[in-house]
Amino acid sequence: MIRYAGMLLLTLLVFGACQGNASYQSEAKNESQTVAYDDLVDQAPESSSTSSTQTNNNGTSNQGNAIQVARKIIKTARIKFQVKDLKESTKKIEALSAKYEGLITNMDQQNTNYSISNSLTIRMPSAQMDTFLAEAEKESIHTNYTKINAQDVTEEFVDISSRLATKKEVRDRYVEILRKRAQTVKDILEAEDKIRVIQEEIEAIEGRLKYIQNKTALSTVTLEIYQEVAYVKAPAVYKKSFWTKLQQGFGNGWELIQDIALGLVNIWPLLLLFGLLIASRKSIKNWFKR
Repeated sequence: MIRYAGMLLLTLLVFGACQGNASYQSEAKNESQTVAYDDLVDQAPESSSTSSTQTNNNGTSNQGNAIQVARKIIKTARIKFQVKDLKESTKKIEALSAKYEGLITNMDQQNTNYSISNSLTIRMPSAQMDTFLAEAEKESIHTNYTKINAQDVTEEFVDISSRLATKKEVRDRYVEILRKRAQTVKDILEAEDKIRVIQEEIEAIEGRLKYIQNKTALSTVTLEIYQEVAYVKAPAVYKKSFWTKLQQGFGNGWELIQDIALGLVNIWPLLLLFGLLIASRKSIKNWFKR
């Protein structure tokens, strides 16, 4: 009997140890799953931000927190050359401008004693500028200068784009606060004021981005052409005729009479005193004799 009781107790101890081991393994498994889930939650935003790629309306590619854009270059050109026939060359340059999708924004023609010149300001796609200049310079018989400038504004564009994205995120958070968390009138007014300030900053940044995009998309070409002509002496100085001088003399005389009359009116007290002295001069003379 005692032997059976000992065997039963030993069996119960072994069974309890097995259940404890199974429970420990189950808890360890659950704990490892919980840790893995927590790690996944912590890493999910970072993984999503580093793997997702988005393209916005500005043509920028957002990969993670870095903004990758095509190189932004502001190109300008100034060129001056001599042509045989200014009128014909101007027509050809206008045709070339239309061919390469350019727009003439300014035209200024001037004449001197020895030359006639025409200065044109043209806005055209940056990719077409070099080809246009090569075609336009075929009209040249003598090139005075060619100046081409390229300004890289890629870093500024990326920086502004990043600040714009940050401002929009902050604005959206304030909008969310206004919708769900604002309880009092004070909270609503503060949130609306913050949104207004941030929206003004966003509009200013967007305006700068549009300016850079416009400058990089279209290049500015200042083209000055001129034609030398035979020297022409400047016209003689204009001389007035006798009848013109006579007419002006009558006008000047009438103005003089008016000035004299006005002067006499202004000094009437002196004239009155002078008249009294003349009228009473005999009386004054007799008074001095006595």
